Amino acid sequence: MTFMILQALYRYYEKLEERGESLPGEAYSEAEVSFEVQLDRQGRVLAVLPYTNDKGKAVKKKYVVPKQHKRSSGISPYFLCDKADYLFGEAVGLREACRSGMRELWLKVLDFVELDTEETKALRAFAAMDSGQLKSDLERAVPPDVIKALKAGGLCVLKYAPTGQLYHQMAVLKSAWEQKYASDGETGQESVHMTCLITGEQIPESRIARLHPNIKNVAGAQSSGAALVSFNKDAFCSYGLEQSYNAPTSQKAADAYGLVLNRFLADPAHKVRLNDTTVVFWTESNEPREQEFLASLLQEAPADNREPDREDNVTARIRSAIVRIREGRTFRETFADLNPDTRFYVLGLSPNAARLAVRFWYTGSLGEIGERVWQHYADLLVQGLDHSPSIRALLRELALQGDLANLPPQLEGQMLRSILFGQPYPRSVFAQLMNRIRADDAGRKLNPRRAALIKGYFIRQARRHQNQEMEANLTMSLHEDSTSTAYHLGRLFACLEKTQKDAHENQLNATITDRYWGAASATPALVFPRLLHLARHHISKDENWGRRNDELIQRVMSKLPTSFPARLTLEEQGMFALGYYHQRQEFYTSKSDKQNQN
Repeated sequence: MTFMILQALYRYYEKLEERGESLPGEAYSEAEVSFEVQLDRQGRVLAVLPYTNDKGKAVKKKYVVPKQHKRSSGISPYFLCDKADYLFGEAVGLREACRSGMRELWLKVLDFVELDTEETKALRAFAAMDSGQLKSDLERAVPPDVIKALKAGGLCVLKYAPTGQLYHQMAVLKSAWEQKYASDGETGQESVHMTCLITGEQIPESRIARLHPNIKNVAGAQSSGAALVSFNKDAFCSYGLEQSYNAPTSQKAADAYGLVLNRFLADPAHKVRLNDTTVVFWTESNEPREQEFLASLLQEAPADNREPDREDNVTARIRSAIVRIREGRTFRETFADLNPDTRFYVLGLSPNAARLAVRFWYTGSLGEIGERVWQHYADLLVQGLDHSPSIRALLRELALQGDLANLPPQLEGQMLRSILFGQPYPRSVFAQLMNRIRADDAGRKLNPRRAALIKGYFIRQARRHQNQEMEANLTMSLHEDSTSTAYHLGRLFACLEKTQKDAHENQLNATITDRYWGAASATPALVFPRLLHLARHHISKDENWGRRNDELIQRVMSKLPTSFPARLTLEEQGMFALGYYHQRQEFYTSKSDKQNQN
């Protein structure tokens, strides 16, 4: 599966090339830089400037710089863009061996320069400068707080101060670097070739990636990045191969997928965090609305979102899906301006020490995911639900105090997989919801989102098991002809609660829902006889609504067996809750509202 993911990322890289986008190329990398080191004509440090925004906060600038291979251990310098260890070494109290390695690499690259310029002469002088002189220059030109920040980490680029030109952007140095890079890959006549698992091409062994690129911006992973492909134990290796030669990938293909994935992870429009899982998503299309469609499905709208429901607004159409489904509109009608054949990809990544774990991978057409999401909203449709809830809005109904941190971290990912694959919602979601309903007070016990989640869970289970009778019982609003005893028990409980409230003119500190919900929904035979006895008392004292409530109770009782069941299973308790919700909605929904919803 991993290489299917990498192949999809590499195809996206090829599409970027076809579109003419500026890409690093085989000899270059994208790097996030924190500092700019300015040199004079003699190669001496004039200043070290941290990159900051308008408010003075440290930021990073992205540059295309000479190739930066992944570092594992030992000394491995980069050309023209590196950390303080390699640029300054002992001059800032760091390892001088790193600077020695830098000097050796830089002077080798400068050997490919055919004719020295004043800029390259200054660069040679900087590379050859002894630590004493370099330390003196730094102490003179750089404030102590900047020295401290340098030592803490962050990449630096160099600028030739007299002209203001960055060294890594100079044509003469880029040419020298490309020649040096090409010469490193030439090992004479190579007899060993390997098949790149991404492109399928035969690649000389010297061009196979020894280490795969670091992937950054995955929540919970190391800030320096983590590997999606790596081999560090003998048990993972075979045929005498070491490191990533066990999964041969050309350096170009490895760099390409790393570039694309890191770009997605740095762009909020292409990712969303679901607790411990970072979800990355993209389409093969260059159509912004199709990418916006996918983002709208996965990302939660702000609490104050008031986007108008216009046909040219993709996000607003997603948010109003519930209303559109109630009106009988299909996904294809609502999104006729999108190409249903566009391929899309969704990748879930989680940290695993210095590596990344693939939580899930899904690919399909925009039409497929659209239909499944439309079905998801149709399954949730209940009376009283007036907008399309996001995954997080649904899961907040399961959490203590509505805080997602109080839920198991895997629930969001499980729920997303259920929607994308058209599968039943996880039973753990249903069980957690029923516990929350039992624990909460009457005012929070059941709302449209909770009822919608119960209905959606049951209807998807019924569809999976081809249980047409159960599916027919699960309606948007009150279903008086349901064959579920638990459903009618929930209705009866709602009627008894209304009878109590009417008799006391809604002046109660606690209702039967506060006191008896748990027992009534789990052990009806123990509780309902007593509740019915109390109802007779309430009916007798209520001159306004007593007779009407009595008739309603009798009508619901006619749907029940002659004796109350001793116990209800967890699923039956869910039907109890749904019946209670539907009956309450029936009480408080006007005739005009019912006609509008129908």
